[in-house]
Amino acid sequence: MRTVTSEMNGGHRALARADSPSKIGRNSDRAAEGSKSLRRALLLVRTVAAHDDTGMRLTDLASSTELHTTTTHRLLSALQDEGMISFDPNTKLYKLGLEMLLLAQSAHRMMVKDQLHPVLMALAQECGEDVHSVVPTGDDSVLIDKVEGTEVGRITSPAIGCRRPIGVGAGSIALLTAVSDAEARSLYERNLPHLANVRWTTPDRIWRDIVAARRRGFSVVKGQLVKDATAISVAALNNAGEPVASVTVFGPNSRLKPSKYDRIAELIRQEIIATGEFRTVLCRAR
Repeated sequence: MRTVTSEMNGGHRALARADSPSKIGRNSDRAAEGSKSLRRALLLVRTVAAHDDTGMRLTDLASSTELHTTTTHRLLSALQDEGMISFDPNTKLYKLGLEMLLLAQSAHRMMVKDQLHPVLMALAQECGEDVHSVVPTGDDSVLIDKVEGTEVGRITSPAIGCRRPIGVGAGSIALLTAVSDAEARSLYERNLPHLANVRWTTPDRIWRDIVAARRRGFSVVKGQLVKDATAISVAALNNAGEPVASVTVFGPNSRLKPSKYDRIAELIRQEIIATGEFRTVLCRAR
C-alpha cells in the first residue's frame, strides 16, 4: 500500500512539475527568444542581400539593423556556418553565401515553371503531343515541368527532374540558340567529357545539331533518345535576351514530320511570347 501511495504521490508530483507555471513560462520565454533570433537573422540576410554588390562590414550591418555588434557578429557567424552568408577575411566584407544563391536559383526556376505552365497546356492541347520545359543549371539542363498530350499512340517524354549536360536533347540545345558563337562553343567543349558518355548519340552529331539549331532559331532532335521520336524546342528569353528556359514538343516521327518543324516551332514561339514574360529567338525558315 505504501508503494502504491508513493507511486501515486510521485505521479502527482510529476504532473505538478509538468504543469508548473514557472516551467511553462520558461518554455514560452525560450520560444519567444528563438523567434526573436530568427527575425534578427532574417533581417541581417535581407540587409546583406540589399548590398550584395559591394558587401557590408560588421559595424555597418550592426548600425543598419540597430543590433548590438556582439549580437550581429554571433548571428552572422551562425549564418556563415550554414552557408547563407559569406565573409572575406581580407576585405572584412559580408556577402550572400552559396546556399542562399542556390535557394534563389531554385525560387527562380519555380517562378519560370509557373509562368510557362500555361504554354505547355496550350501546346499539348493544340499539338496533341507531350510538351515539357527545361531550365539551365550551370552547364546542365533540368526538366522542370511536363504536360501529357492527348493523341493516341503518343510517345512518353522524359520525366520531371531529368538532368542532362547541355547539348543532350532538343530542350538543352535550344538554350544555345540565344548565346554567342563563342559561348556556345565554350559550353560544348566544357561538356565534351560528359557528351562522350551518351549512348544514343555522339559529340560530333550533337555539335551538328547545335549549329543547325542556331541557324534556324530552334532545335530539332530526331531518333536519338527514342528511335521513333522527334523533339522540337524553342528557347524562352528574359528581357536581357538571356535563355532562362526552353519549351519542347515531343512526339512520334510519323506525326512530327520535317514538313511540320517550322509550323510547330512558330506555335511554340507564339505561346511563349503570349505570356508577356518572355522573348524568343526569331524562328527562321530553313
